[in-house]
Amino acid sequence: MVAMLHAATAGVVVPAASRSRGVARRTSVSRGVPDANVKCHGARLGHGGTGLGPRHVCGGARGRVGFGARGGDRVAAVNGAGGALEARRSREPKRTRGVRADAAAADAGSSDSGIVKPKVSMGKLQLRIASGVTLAMAGLGAIIFGGWIWAIVMSLTATLSAREYFQMIETMPSELPHPPPKWALDMSIVMCALFIPVVYLAGAKQGHITMAVLGAFAAVGLRLIQVESEPHFSKFTSTLFGIIYCGALPAFWVKLRMLNFSAASTAIYQSLQSSRSAFVNSWPSALGGPEAWTTGLIVTVICVACIIASDVGAYAFGKTFGKHRLIAVSPNKTVEGALGGLTCTMATAYGLRWLLGWHAGPVQTLVLGAVIFVAAVAGDLMESVMKRNAGMKDSGDIIPGHGGFLDRFDSYMFTGIAAYFYVVTVMPHWFLGMML
Repeated sequence: MVAMLHAATAGVVVPAASRSRGVARRTSVSRGVPDANVKCHGARLGHGGTGLGPRHVCGGARGRVGFGARGGDRVAAVNGAGGALEARRSREPKRTRGVRADAAAADAGSSDSGIVKPKVSMGKLQLRIASGVTLAMAGLGAIIFGGWIWAIVMSLTATLSAREYFQMIETMPSELPHPPPKWALDMSIVMCALFIPVVYLAGAKQGHITMAVLGAFAAVGLRLIQVESEPHFSKFTSTLFGIIYCGALPAFWVKLRMLNFSAASTAIYQSLQSSRSAFVNSWPSALGGPEAWTTGLIVTVICVACIIASDVGAYAFGKTFGKHRLIAVSPNKTVEGALGGLTCTMATAYGLRWLLGWHAGPVQTLVLGAVIFVAAVAGDLMESVMKRNAGMKDSGDIIPGHGGFLDRFDSYMFTGIAAYFYVVTVMPHWFLGMML
């Protein structure tokens, strides 16, 4: 039985009324003088077990009453047969308060330095690499073949992205207290799936993309007005953003791949034999020969390679040198990692310019690398905001080791449109005869 008695003055201990079974007599144990700085808020008397005397616990004290300078607990153990007294030191109890203090200090240190470095197990890292390499090989094959194969791949990308996006907006009660109904979400996903095939059949012109966005939104919006008794504005805005984010933006990857040289530009290109690349010249005729490397194929390959280089460079530099947080929305990103990612992106763009014999100037190529990096980071941060509002760590679990589809392809969302308009609008005089 344990009795709790509060003493009026510090250090006063009242013995328990009952004794543990098996104790013949109580032997008084002299206690040292308590520290003057010790404040005892109460005395706990109890029998820790058979043959154990009372134990005095003082909370929040610098040292324990009657204990040595090191503050360890001493338990008086009485031998019932001979009455011999021995003092032994008990194991140091777990100090949860100290653990919490250490954790708080660690958090404060992380906050001061601005770094949050997640630990990734080796098994998960290997799975992540394996799935990443598989996706990279499949994507590279689709890019090289182009045409309908590339359009189907991007249509699948739009479908999976729309599925995860509309699942996330259902779990944003504070930002979207009135999300679109389930039928509207499913209808929007179907619109995003059909978006790219329709645009590709129409020739992937910019006006066709605009008309497809307006048509898809009009279909869902009019249906919302007809069915909903009390439609809310947030239902329309979240639907429109989803159609643009998951439908229109991936369509620009199809437009980028379809960029080609005109006949006049091809003649100029053939005359510049000194700038041709040995890699392009040796390209097998079964895959289209050297003529297969059009502007669209070159720029698309550069974009994908630069995004991969951005992720790898940012991770490596951030892991090694990261000390300053880049932005509060994504605490894992550091300024050092961003600089490393930018450097690797620009270096990759410049290296592929030389490998593929692209006729872009050195400055234009480096600027293209910087544009790709900024667009990739913007796409990553956009998805981070959505996951933060939805209270989700990953947007899904479809890709082993990576999580959801958007977790892997968020950096690609704004990159296609950014690269397309950079090549088409910023460098029109440099690429003579380019078909826009």
